[in-house]
Amino acid sequence: MKMILTALFSLVFILNAPPSYAKSASLVGSWKGGGSFTAADGAKERTRCRATVRAQNSGRYTVYARCSVASVGLLEQSGTVRTVGKNRYRGRFSNTDYDIHGSIHIVVRGNRQYITLRSPSGRGDLVLRRRR
Repeated sequence: MKMILTALFSLVFILNAPPSYAKSASLVGSWKGGGSFTAADGAKERTRCRATVRAQNSGRYTVYARCSVASVGLLEQSGTVRTVGKNRYRGRFSNTDYDIHGSIHIVVRGNRQYITLRSPSGRGDLVLRRRR
């Protein structure tokens, strides 16, 4: 369960890119989708998420996410990311309710984000689509 929370929180820290990459990646906006989380003990669970990305100063992005996981319920997490290449972002996420922190890696392709979350609790893999 802690891995699931960690992965969800990583989702929040997905977006923190410089302005030049922000336009090509189109990170700002609302996103939804889902994926799975694998706990450190091997337990796997599906999740559904909605995320909002906002631009900050200095080419950084803030991500807020709400995710639903059957074993835990509704989770809220946040984070920041920065650009590490064209349409590629790395950052940190956290969920203060469960004291979970970890890293997040995002690749943006068109209207989709492919997200990998990692923490001592486990790993998450998500695909989010731009909400219309």
